[in-house]
Amino acid sequence: MPQSLDASMPSSSPVPDAYCQVPFSPPSDPPGRLPAFLDRSPLVVWCVALPAFIWLALRFHERGLGALDLNSANLAFLALGLVLHNSASRYAAAIEDGARGCAGIILQFPLYAGILGMIRGSGLGAAVSGAFAGAAGGSEPLLRVMTFCSAGLVNLFVPSGGGQWAVQAPIALQAAADADADPGAIVMAVAYGDQWTNMLQPFWALPLLAITGVKARDIVGYTAIALVAGGAWMCLCLILL
Repeated sequence: MPQSLDASMPSSSPVPDAYCQVPFSPPSDPPGRLPAFLDRSPLVVWCVALPAFIWLALRFHERGLGALDLNSANLAFLALGLVLHNSASRYAAAIEDGARGCAGIILQFPLYAGILGMIRGSGLGAAVSGAFAGAAGGSEPLLRVMTFCSAGLVNLFVPSGGGQWAVQAPIALQAAADADADPGAIVMAVAYGDQWTNMLQPFWALPLLAITGVKARDIVGYTAIALVAGGAWMCLCLILL
């Protein structure tokens, strides 16, 4: 290559790796704050583990080895893991280290299933849905909106479409029959309510949050804006449907 041409070309020396890597660390709570205290406190661990151990002991005392199934084994491992790590934050970090990319789902799905079981067994879900249906007063457009709102509320505690349908469907369809309303519109109101509060709690974003290292609370402010705007639009559509 001619000397003049070589001198005019830019230098091709590699950029040091230190300048290419941008470390990212999400902000953490100061040690004195309540969330940080609860993350590190054994109190939270025993509030979950002790009732689990009592329930398992009573169940095995009543049924013997017949009580051993997938649910009891899952609960036992969850409680033992919490006790052995002695804090919720250490247990979550251990799961993250062992199952990167899906740790949030592995840890939270059993808790959601337990909430679903308590809501169904206690009748709380049916009571909430029934109260909203009664407040509609037989008006079909208002019934759609109230069903939508009750579905959004139930979804905060049972963030699973199938589980929520099992809790709410009998009440919603019975309310539609009593008000002589279109059952298809009521079914869609339940579905819209389920999707509505999914905008607030980024349950759908758990795999992405695990990959990026961002915490759920860092995006809740943005998802709350979508919740308000989307809820107003959905209610308007249900009224005019």
